[in-house]
Amino acid sequence: MDELSKLEKEQNLTLPVIYKKFYKRCKKSTPKEIVGTDLFNDRKELKEWALELLKEDNTNNFLSDKDFVFMMHQGYMFWYFKADGAENPDVYFYREMGLKPDRLTDLRTFLSKY
Repeated sequence: MDELSKLEKEQNLTLPVIYKKFYKRCKKSTPKEIVGTDLFNDRKELKEWALELLKEDNTNNFLSDKDFVFMMHQGYMFWYFKADGAENPDVYFYREMGLKPDRLTDLRTFLSKY
């Protein structure tokens, strides 16, 4: 069983195929546009870090069990989507001292930049 399948089973998530392809591609080489940004590929604790950021910001935790944090930059901003079986979920972005996350675009469009 590969790493993502194991995660899906353990956490009752369903990751989109488009994300799985991005994950595999980044295992080989991180796109130059996001060098310096932590990816779930290498940092399995991204959601924990995101929760810590929300706590430090005194922001209510808006992340659900189905929210999957897949990128974080310098510990002050993160990106996530709902891993609930949708083929192309919306991507949300939170930055330090934000009151709530912003909906950016769909995952396919977001990842197409990389």
